[in-house]
Amino acid sequence: MTVSRHTTTPNNSLIVILWGLIFAKCFTLEYFVQVYAVPINSVLYIWTLTLTMATVATFVFLRIKAQEKSFQQSLQRNLVIWGTSAIAMLIALLVVYTSQSINPYSIPALLAVCLGASYLVQSRLNSTLSDTFSGSGWLIGAGILFVQSSVESLILFAFLILTLSVLPVVVQMIRPKQTRQQASCH
Repeated sequence: MTVSRHTTTPNNSLIVILWGLIFAKCFTLEYFVQVYAVPINSVLYIWTLTLTMATVATFVFLRIKAQEKSFQQSLQRNLVIWGTSAIAMLIALLVVYTSQSINPYSIPALLAVCLGASYLVQSRLNSTLSDTFSGSGWLIGAGILFVQSSVESLILFAFLILTLSVLPVVVQMIRPKQTRQQASCH
């Protein structure tokens, strides 16, 4: 397996990092609301407000960047994978919330399965080792989360977002800069 450098542009990386941080924040806050029984409507004040504002900002960003040819190609390459993943996640959320017999703390495990599958498909299409590691990590994390299925699964899921989705992209963004700096020193 080869490591591909063309799978993400700095702009796509920025989107992944920002959305990862947003979801990590939301799951962390939801954990604290649950553990400390904070009397707020977390669906409205944590999830809906944050995700609505982030979605609007993302659409504005994408409209501005849509003029760049390289950005369009990179975006189209992964849009089907992550669009399908988002739909699967929404269906999982709908099933859990409409079912009285499914533990709501199993949601992070279901989301982790979707993320793991998406990263593995992306790694096959783009031949990226980091996506293979992220996908495998997400599937292992899903197994742990299915066993956990308690309030702690919220904070564990936030940790998995940071380590398996955000950190690899940050490292990928830093590595080319370090390579250029080393080349200019020689």
